Amino acid sequence: MIRDIWQDVRYGTRILRKSPGFTAVAVLSLALGIGANTAIFTLLNAVLLKSLPVHEPDRLVLFDDSPGEGTSIGDPPKGRWQRFSYPAYQYLRDHNESLEGLCAFRTGEARLSVRTQGSSGEAAQRAQGHLVSGNYFAVLGVNSAVGRVLTPEDDAAAAPPAAVLSHSYWKEKWNSDSQVVGKTVVLNGTSFTIVGVARPEFFGERVRRAPDFWLPLAFQPQVELHDSALIDEKVYWLNLMGRLKPGVGSDQAQASINVALQQFLTGQAGAQITDERRAAIQNSFVKLVPGGRGISGLRFFYSEPLRMLMAIVALVLLIACANVGNLLLSRSASRQTEMSLRLALGASRARVVRQLLTESVVLAAIGGAIGLLFARWGVDALVALVSRTTPLDVRPDPLVLGFTAGVSLLSGVIFGLAPALRASRSDLSTALKAKSARVGGLKLRSGLAPALIVSQVALSLVLLVGAGLFARSLLKLEREDLGFIRENVLLVDIDPRLAGYKPTELSALYRQLLDRLGALPGVRSTSIATYSPLSGTARTSSISVPGYTPEPGDEMLARDMLIGPSYCETLGLPLVLGRQIGLQDTPASAKVAVINQAFAQTFFQGENPVGRRFGFGDEEKDAGDLEIVGVIGDAKYDSARDKPEPTAYRPILQVQDQGAYSSNLEIRTEGDPSAAASEVRSAIGQVDDKLPVVGVTSFSKQLADSLRQERLIAEIVSFFGVLALILACVGLYGVMAHAVARRTNEIGIRMALGAESNSILWMVLRETLMLVVAGIAIGVPAALGGAHLISTQLYGLNAADPLTLAGAVALLIVVAGLAGYLPARRASRVDPMVALRYE
Repeated sequence: MIRDIWQDVRYGTRILRKSPGFTAVAVLSLALGIGANTAIFTLLNAVLLKSLPVHEPDRLVLFDDSPGEGTSIGDPPKGRWQRFSYPAYQYLRDHNESLEGLCAFRTGEARLSVRTQGSSGEAAQRAQGHLVSGNYFAVLGVNSAVGRVLTPEDDAAAAPPAAVLSHSYWKEKWNSDSQVVGKTVVLNGTSFTIVGVARPEFFGERVRRAPDFWLPLAFQPQVELHDSALIDEKVYWLNLMGRLKPGVGSDQAQASINVALQQFLTGQAGAQITDERRAAIQNSFVKLVPGGRGISGLRFFYSEPLRMLMAIVALVLLIACANVGNLLLSRSASRQTEMSLRLALGASRARVVRQLLTESVVLAAIGGAIGLLFARWGVDALVALVSRTTPLDVRPDPLVLGFTAGVSLLSGVIFGLAPALRASRSDLSTALKAKSARVGGLKLRSGLAPALIVSQVALSLVLLVGAGLFARSLLKLEREDLGFIRENVLLVDIDPRLAGYKPTELSALYRQLLDRLGALPGVRSTSIATYSPLSGTARTSSISVPGYTPEPGDEMLARDMLIGPSYCETLGLPLVLGRQIGLQDTPASAKVAVINQAFAQTFFQGENPVGRRFGFGDEEKDAGDLEIVGVIGDAKYDSARDKPEPTAYRPILQVQDQGAYSSNLEIRTEGDPSAAASEVRSAIGQVDDKLPVVGVTSFSKQLADSLRQERLIAEIVSFFGVLALILACVGLYGVMAHAVARRTNEIGIRMALGAESNSILWMVLRETLMLVVAGIAIGVPAALGGAHLISTQLYGLNAADPLTLAGAVALLIVVAGLAGYLPARRASRVDPMVALRYE
């Protein structure tokens, strides 16, 4: 059996080698389809399926795998817990029976100012530090490349400060110096001793660029230059990850941890626990999720789009298979006599089918091998689009290679089976008569070849409609009114905390910066805020409004922003009522706030809110400590898709606590804001050369970056839509060209009897248009069904958008008409005498 198969492979290879043109077109079509599928699957595998490079990742469990970062302050969470206080972590670590170990780590990373101890006059370097518990490396099962990793002893209050370097930072900044262990670096003013370097493949529990330093949680106040969160039960700033004991399942561990969590909350409530608090404790729970794949923002954002893209490239592969199937049908006509002779000489029909299928599989195997090369280039391009810094492992692994082999084999069967079955029905008498007659040709109104063309047109229409919907949705998002004037605004991120400023010194610093920047030529206005729009940063707090009674289940929440003078002019927000924040709002003046229209409508329901009061927090003492002095227009801070949220703006010059750190300067310029970036940096340095400028960008670019996912999907779907259209039109051209060649005698007779060139042209074009119209008739309902499946990813469009559908149909008709016109034009120019002698 194996010998027979090997003979079939050798014979099939020889046959394909004798038809280099046919083989090249077929292999290229398959390579494009298989390569596209392999590229998307490789990215899907890297983003969704691959595990962390740690010991036995299947035994790891996360208490939450959402990619959000930050800190929550207030009463214990109600319902599911996603972030944890340090006391809660300690209790769960010490009171669980199902986990071999439980570690904690900061939900985000800290900005670090790095100096080498003993250096004088050396400019501080910038780095990222990740706070982790002392057992972090032990729970994950990670060893060091040089020195040692952190241990629980390093995470004690009296322990000497220790740090572990990432391998990339060690290589880049320390030139892979193996003597780095024992050296001291000054991080945010505190001396840390380097005790080791992590292994090169380890990047942490988050699937992204490795932090430069791993530091013990015990040094959170020194690293973050913030009040200690280690003893405060109301600060929720940690993620937790555990390793299951051998033989313990996730459900069993979850039940044990939930019991411990409720015991902790009960003890925290004390003897005076109320019935309401007791009910809240009973409803508090942790939901364990598999931790072996870590925490991934890419997985969170691209999970659904990648699955959708897999469906799209599968359609592209089907179109490629239909193309090759049509080529094989055309080729089988020339091999009809060969097949008939083999059958007449005693070969079974199954034997003929096996031989032809073997040739198809050989074609698919060659296409798959070349498709792997295409996939390599495609994956590199996709990774550059999706993330330039995330450590995605996109090397072909057994799963990817197995997928490519399976797709290639399946493709060979799909496009080869029908032509093989058809060719195996030949008989010698019919073949010889067909050879001597050379008439009739290919009938395009029925048969397998026209059916394949119709299916190609239908599938192409589905992809073109999808591409059109995503492109128009992106265009609407780019043009969406955000409430701001986005042009000519420069955004400069600074962090006075790293320069050693105290909260009481910030007001004077900000005044100096605004005065100096406002004096630059070409600057129209300047302001400052704790964060900028569409930056991915947000701060939401509980509020209390005297006189407002919330409905049951209503959350009294509002966005809390600190802003400087001229904020409205700088970002183009309209002032609706009262006044805006100004220089007069100082620490010595009355506490005031400005609200947006959404806040006024939600909590004051059409009444004039100017002069009314509210407060942050749910305590009675905070209920009315802020007077509303103005109302400004609504704006979208998180996403162009979202509705404006109730927002309160407080004067940043009036606040003298930790909340006024890490601010964003906003500068409106006369012209291109990027042209002013160097002058702005210089002006900041003149105010204080130690003040770190963390980032500089324009508002327009920040908006474009916020739509990166939508733009990526639109570009990829458009690319595959165009590829599908090209493949379908190549198939249509091939079928029509073959039909014209087979009907040369008929065309010659028609022209000899007086038919004009235009009538011959229209005859062939009519056949083309009939196939295209049939494909459109099938494709329109299929496209509408596909559009309904992606409707949740669209913005401002109905899935059955008539403009998109009409545009896709028109484009398909024009391009397909051109593909059919070329063979039709050739047919209309046939010399009757040559055609009558054609064999």
